Amino acid sequence: MIRILMGILFLLPVLAGAWNLTEKKIPDWIRFESRIRPRQSFEILLAERLCEKTKCDGFSAAEILQKIWNGTADSLEVFRISRSTAVEILHLPQNRRTFRRSEFENARPLLRQYAEREDSHPLTREFIRLNSALDLYDSIQSDFLVHRAVPEESLSSEELRKLQAEAFYLSIDPMFFIWILSCCAFCLAALGNRSRRAFRAGWILEVLLAFGIFTVFVWRGICEGRLPFASLYEMVMAVAFGIAAVTGIAAFKTKMPGVLLGGAGTVFLLVTLLRLAFPASGAFEPVSLLLNSPFWLSLHVLTIAFGFCTLIFSSVAAHISLWLGVFRKAPSESLRSILRATLRIGFVFSALGTVLGGFWADIAWGRFWGWDPKECAALLVLLWTLILLHLEHGNWISAKTWDALSAFLLVVIAFCLFGVNLLGVGLHSYGYSPSVFFAFSAFSILDSLLIGFAYFLSRKNCQIP
Repeated sequence: MIRILMGILFLLPVLAGAWNLTEKKIPDWIRFESRIRPRQSFEILLAERLCEKTKCDGFSAAEILQKIWNGTADSLEVFRISRSTAVEILHLPQNRRTFRRSEFENARPLLRQYAEREDSHPLTREFIRLNSALDLYDSIQSDFLVHRAVPEESLSSEELRKLQAEAFYLSIDPMFFIWILSCCAFCLAALGNRSRRAFRAGWILEVLLAFGIFTVFVWRGICEGRLPFASLYEMVMAVAFGIAAVTGIAAFKTKMPGVLLGGAGTVFLLVTLLRLAFPASGAFEPVSLLLNSPFWLSLHVLTIAFGFCTLIFSSVAAHISLWLGVFRKAPSESLRSILRATLRIGFVFSALGTVLGGFWADIAWGRFWGWDPKECAALLVLLWTLILLHLEHGNWISAKTWDALSAFLLVVIAFCLFGVNLLGVGLHSYGYSPSVFFAFSAFSILDSLLIGFAYFLSRKNCQIP
């Protein structure tokens, strides 16, 4: 019996090796869409093309790629269609949103016909994405990866170093640890009003969070070989970093638990948004040819991100001031000073960032201002802030009303950052995304209701003798 067991143990590695030989090894470096990518980057891109997520039908991006290449993915529902109209046009089952490859056999000619249209309609974009995903799926099942594989010895030392840094980044997912840190900082900040130790621990974690996001920025810059300010994902990261830094400074100066809680909560929401609404956007993509002035682009994004993060912090301070009235507490003069100062600083930097964006647009597109939806939304943020500054300077409205209007600035900024992108038009459009649409709609409605509710209760408390 002992000999039999030892024989089985001896044969197990051999059998495992034979089993692994049946699976083809995916190349480590793949040339795809104008650049060399690590395998992890190609896996994320594939999952995003197929189902607009990092997992399809319960399988990870790496598992999906391996199954497609081995020819065992045809039974999986990995193709997602977001719009019910597209499902109806392609004559697919109406009760589902995910489909198998075989279900597109009859619909493929019609899909190609729709995908060849040259318009910016959201439905056309859906067909183009779906047609591209089907082409990519079919090519992977052939010798696509073999032809696109890049031997490591053909890479220069600098290229290899960047690709290895990118592969390591995608493997460990540092934004997941940032999210855990932001969650812990928010929880401790919530306890800061009851315990000074919790307040100090929350402040320390918020400072560490700012350093952590900055480290991720540096890491992404090394991987991309440029300043990492060329996508909405990186823009939101920059805003989260700015709010974390401003929160750390303001909480240290004022020692107010409410300031720490508001800032930590905002950072937590932004990082959660990056995790849920942009699950595949952490991958690295080359800068579009339309953005052919990286200096002006980076300067514009960095400046306007700092302006927006200070305006967001100001709006959070207005939320705190408004809710203090609900509990019949008068906001401190320190909170009022923070609100006014951040509002002015945010307006200056946001206006400067908008002007720098005009210089960038003039170099990249040949015009300073084109009434693009994103440009109009940025102008709306400036006008709303300017109205708030004039109302406060002239004492034309009550303090509670001004707090409510200042708090609503957060919804205006959310519309500028995310809402405009859902329209599917303009040079700044990032296309329709169900997760972003749901997150933006839910936040806008909920925050508007909370502001209205707090304003009504605070006004009612003021009338009670």
